[in-house]
Order: sequence, then C-alpha cells, then structure tokens
Amino acid sequence: REIEEEVDLQATWTERCVGLINDDESPVGQVHLGIVHLFELSSPQLTPREKSMIQAGFNSPELLLDQLDQFETWSQICLKALFAD
Repeated sequence: REIEEEVDLQATWTERCVGLINDDESPVGQVHLGIVHLFELSSPQLTPREKSMIQAGFNSPELLLDQLDQFETWSQICLKALFAD
C-alpha cells in the first residue's frame, strides 16, 4: 500500500520482504512496526507521487551511506542493515 502512495512504478519489478523494523527509541517507532521490502526494477522508470519526492532519483548504496545523516531514522536503519559492511 505504501509504495503505491509514494510512487507510480512504470517498469516491471519484483519485490521481496527482507525484514522488520522495531524502533522503540522514537515516539513514532514505539507505536509502529516497519516492514521492509526490497524492490528490483527492470529500469529506473517511476514517477514520484509525493511533492517531497519530486527531485527523487537513484543513487548507489555507497553514496546513500555517505549521506546517511540526511535520511529519516527508518531509512538509516534500512541502509545500514542492507548495505553497510
């Protein structure tokens, strides 16, 4: 549901559930459980639906990890778990 609210995926894709986030260190995290899905797209064809994502794009995991402090907590947790050494 969440992915459909955020972006319009125009490429073919596959997805798999890769984990859960239980973050009791923030008020939001204390009352929510995150379900993490990994999407693989056949090409980088998507249109953001949210105004805050208009300048969204694709970057390498290394670049994202270098800019980790610019992401929300759950995004930081995902990036570290999936791509950090």
